[in-house]
Amino acid sequence: MWKYHRFLPVRDTKHVLTLGEGATPLVQLDGGPFLKMEQLNPSGSYKDRFASCAVSRMREEGLSSCLATSSGNTGSALAAYCARAGIPCHIFLVETTPEGKAVQMLAYGAVLKRVRGFGLDPAASRDVMELLQREAPARSAALQISAFTFSPQGMDGVKSIAYEIADDLGEADDVFVPIGGGGLLTAIARGFDDYFREGRISRLPRMHAVQPRGCATVTGPLDRGESQAVEVECTSVISGLQVPNVIDAQFALDAVLETGGTGQSVSDQEVFSAQEMLFARGVYCEPAGATAYAGYLKARSGGSVSASSRAVCILTGHGFKDLGSVERAVSSRSIPMVELDRLLD
Repeated sequence: MWKYHRFLPVRDTKHVLTLGEGATPLVQLDGGPFLKMEQLNPSGSYKDRFASCAVSRMREEGLSSCLATSSGNTGSALAAYCARAGIPCHIFLVETTPEGKAVQMLAYGAVLKRVRGFGLDPAASRDVMELLQREAPARSAALQISAFTFSPQGMDGVKSIAYEIADDLGEADDVFVPIGGGGLLTAIARGFDDYFREGRISRLPRMHAVQPRGCATVTGPLDRGESQAVEVECTSVISGLQVPNVIDAQFALDAVLETGGTGQSVSDQEVFSAQEMLFARGVYCEPAGATAYAGYLKARSGGSVSASSRAVCILTGHGFKDLGSVERAVSSRSIPMVELDRLLD
């Protein structure tokens, strides 16, 4: 990622903290869309790009403590990079954060607290953010929330996804991005804009927002022909996308409209089905990552994207992040115990 240093907000490269994030594969799926395999980053998600940039900035600014919120992947990434930097990391979790993600944070040495209602109730979620914004300066801590609204310098690292797609593929036609708070789509759109301004690409790809119907802050308004992101009560169980507040959602919605993209609202079951389809093709990702592919399938069936499109789906996190979803997918299968003489029966 740091080969794109000129676009990133760390002035002196001696402060750069890296675990080898970025340069993730772009794999074409059976003549269909390309998959940007962000689950292959060091802690298992694209959030390592954010954490590397955010913690590098902390080192440059001399900040020695980190407060953060997370539904899982941001916390795992920050815990890893703070451990690497020797910085204490305190993470306040969405109520429904999967155990696999929480255990990963604990393994890196982070201090965790689950917050009741956080990630489900927009008022409770807003209160958490506001309290931490007040408290972080008093504790001489950096508040790291993976959104441009709160941590724009860290989020600049996520723009590198677009640079890599352009370098590896040339000009993409359509890019499908899962939406939680909206920062990922915003960052990728801004990254493509950086390359467009430099003349490295001649046009911008269409940005497509994909979101669970039960937490549709962006795709709900787009479905209704509206241009304003909205707060919602979250009923989706898709970890990582349970963000009922607007946060960066308006930036994301604007990018969709500006590039001529679409909003794709999908059911949780459509997400789980897309995840199983990817498993069957050797791709191990969590439901939030499979959401982009679910959106692509819906756009193809609805005729808004053609079969010949150079389309990219952003797979955000690894399958080990949400083992509950994997166990659900394989619940009908068993592993029999056999004797040696029945080994090949």
